[in-house]
Amino acid sequence: MSKAERKIYVVVLFIVVLFNFLVVSPVIFENVGLGGFSGLAYRFFSPICHQNEFGSFHINGIKLAACSRCSLIYLGALVGVLIFPFLKRKDLLERSNFLLVLALMPSAIEFSLEKFLDVNFGSVKVLVSLWLGGVAGAVLTSQFVDMFSSRKS
Repeated sequence: MSKAERKIYVVVLFIVVLFNFLVVSPVIFENVGLGGFSGLAYRFFSPICHQNEFGSFHINGIKLAACSRCSLIYLGALVGVLIFPFLKRKDLLERSNFLLVLALMPSAIEFSLEKFLDVNFGSVKVLVSLWLGGVAGAVLTSQFVDMFSSRKS
């Protein structure tokens, strides 16, 4: 990676790490006596996540700021961003739409089974959510690095 590409990559990595921190921040805030800040994290994620009590992970009895599916997708995205430097960026750029559809299909099937047929496969949800997040993280990182590092000043 060139110097400009590394800078963009570090910015993307920072944003994804921060996003993942926000997911677990209510647990951290509650455990250090700053529970008032937990509400900010819950409000941040409320427009994009249902945050059901039943469908969310809990640590020490404290619900994460996003549901289990969203939390796993964000964690997968972090893994995708972390492995991005080891992948062939040209392949990611050329096949990005195909890869994103390929990543979305298992999640769409799992979600549909859960939502419409009330069939719940916990371990399958974990795997397909991590898969979706990982592929999306790697593909979008390649897009951001390519888009912002090739701009002329």
